[in-house]
Amino acid sequence: MNSATQSIIEQLKALSEYDGPWQPLCSETDLLKTRLAELHEREHNQGDVLVIALVGGSGVGKSTLLNALAGDQLAKTSEFRPCTSVPTVYHPPGTKLDFDTETNHVSGAALEKLVIVDTPDSDTIVKAHRESVIQVLKKCDLIMMCADAEKYLDDATWSLLRPLQHERTIACIETKASQVPSVEDHWRQRLKEEGFEAAAYFRVNSLRTFDRKLSGAGPGDDEYDFPKLEHYLYTELNNEHIRRIKRSNASGLLVKTIVTLHERVGDTGDHLGELKKALQKVDKDLAEAAIDIVERRLFSEPHLWNYALGKETSLRMKGVIGTLYKMLESIRTLPARMAQWSLWPLQSGAGHRAASLLSKPDQPDDATLNLDSRDLKRIFKTKQSELGVLLAKAGFTAKDSDDSYEDYIDELGDQIAEVLRGPSRDRIVTRARVLSSWPLAFALDIPPVAFFGVTAYNVVINYFNGIFLEWAFFIHSASVLAIIIIAELASVSIASRVLAYTARSGSISDLKKAIQGHRLAFGKERHAMEQANDIREEIAALKSAVQPQ
Repeated sequence: MNSATQSIIEQLKALSEYDGPWQPLCSETDLLKTRLAELHEREHNQGDVLVIALVGGSGVGKSTLLNALAGDQLAKTSEFRPCTSVPTVYHPPGTKLDFDTETNHVSGAALEKLVIVDTPDSDTIVKAHRESVIQVLKKCDLIMMCADAEKYLDDATWSLLRPLQHERTIACIETKASQVPSVEDHWRQRLKEEGFEAAAYFRVNSLRTFDRKLSGAGPGDDEYDFPKLEHYLYTELNNEHIRRIKRSNASGLLVKTIVTLHERVGDTGDHLGELKKALQKVDKDLAEAAIDIVERRLFSEPHLWNYALGKETSLRMKGVIGTLYKMLESIRTLPARMAQWSLWPLQSGAGHRAASLLSKPDQPDDATLNLDSRDLKRIFKTKQSELGVLLAKAGFTAKDSDDSYEDYIDELGDQIAEVLRGPSRDRIVTRARVLSSWPLAFALDIPPVAFFGVTAYNVVINYFNGIFLEWAFFIHSASVLAIIIIAELASVSIASRVLAYTARSGSISDLKKAIQGHRLAFGKERHAMEQANDIREEIAALKSAVQPQ
């Protein structure tokens, strides 16, 4: 067996082990395993004897032919009624064969590499006789189709041979040759129509040869091609020829197995294509519905993003203004923090969970968002029903999928949480670092510190000059300082909200990409469909390999 053939057989073996939901292949796995077992047996019996089955209708002379070849009365003969009820096996001494049916064995010293089996009549009405013929044909390598001018078109014989098309080598023997013109041309034409090709054709008169051998006389001209038949069997069918026949049969079986498999799964392509388009549309529709839910639940409350940025900024603030900003931020976020401490219902909202994911880097990996929605569930269930019809048309078995919606919601929440933990939080952190940078902190501290320094200088100078400043001076100075501080804190707060808005806008884009770019629903169905498409392509490639156009 060459490497290419071995590779093909390994691929077929993998296909035979398929246990998925696609029925077009599931229904073929048993037959595929049977064919592979037969291929394995044939590949490992290349050096054994060649098993020849004599097949034909009643009265065509199969038993007479066997007797003529052996030169002895091995099988009972009759011109008018069936005589062979049990296959007669003529084999070399010491050969042991099991045909899975009752047989009569006759050892022949003249045979070395051939086993010739005389089978019951193919047109018998006895079911057991016909079954014995089928069992012999399963084990044979070469079928010698025996017929006369009246029986070569008998459909009973053809019905036995059709299942073996391309799997066995065929030779034709016209058993009752006479002065009547040969039917060879018409017989070969019928073989071609049935998908067979005769490896050899012999026109013999078995009865005359048998009588001549029994009498001990020499060959006569009235035996037609019988000497050629004997030469073919005992000389031409040498070891190399036998191996070629066995390899040809094994190759034919392999080709037929792949072609049959391709025919039986190939007509599902349109349904799989329809299913693929439907899944793509489902992804789009669910993504649009999910994005709408996300925008309404996570982005309809901008103050949550202000909260996340403010908290991140306050952790990094420096200087006087930064310290005051921290204090104000602590006061402003006190209700939210109290909600977290007391586990108020407010904390369970999707928006607050999103803010928590944005502001807490140590959130557990299983922290997720509850995005369940009546509208989303309705759309999901509608799409699920539509897909169920298409899955059945494409040959997939229906499975209980009551938890599919819950799985989808979990996947959706996990995907959004991942974005919030990742790129969205990175935006928050980047903007917080800008607001809390040293240059900005220094710039914010200069006005109040400078004003405070100037005021203190005036107080000290006037004191040493003996001038006592009135309370109005201090009140006015404190008011101005407060105005400066309030103005700067307000500017920081405004900048924080602007940056929070830009972070929110960028996160909306990230979340849309995450939802649209990941196929979150019906993963099992999609995997089964993609696997079925891969299988179809693999089988088509195997067919092209063994039957190139």
